[in-house]
Amino acid sequence: MPRASCLILAAVLAGTAAFLVATVDRLPEVVATHFDASGRPNGWMTRGGYLAFSLAFDVGLPLFVAAAVGLAPRRWPRLVNLPNRDHWLAPERRAATLDFLATHACRLGALMALFGAAVHWLILDAHAAAAPALAGAKLGWTMGAFLAALGAWLWALYRRLGRPR
Repeated sequence: MPRASCLILAAVLAGTAAFLVATVDRLPEVVATHFDASGRPNGWMTRGGYLAFSLAFDVGLPLFVAAAVGLAPRRWPRLVNLPNRDHWLAPERRAATLDFLATHACRLGALMALFGAAVHWLILDAHAAAAPALAGAKLGWTMGAFLAALGAWLWALYRRLGRPR
């Protein structure tokens, strides 16, 4: 498995966890966690519940996805669903394909963790005012950046593992 990508993922996950733990005390005991289209809160959690959920969603889920996409094909290659699967998993290309999937899985995990950290930052920002409100423009830019990065991730995946040359 590609070592550098795993180390980067580990650093991003550790940084995300540290950011969550270090800043959660800035939030009130009851945290607005869901907002309507106009930015007004309509769902709440306790601060402890929010931290547990955020750690699971922003650290645990990206780690699970990276492991599932990056490691599972090594253990169960018959379950890999790729276009032209027989070509990419032929003995002469198998190691390179599995290494690419592992590297790309770590990139996806890091992207997911960074998005989770950005959402936490938006929650912190929403609670900076006396009455919590989510800034729609900031959410739009955050979602747009995540979707653009996810699109680039998918493009790189299909560019590498699309039709054989």
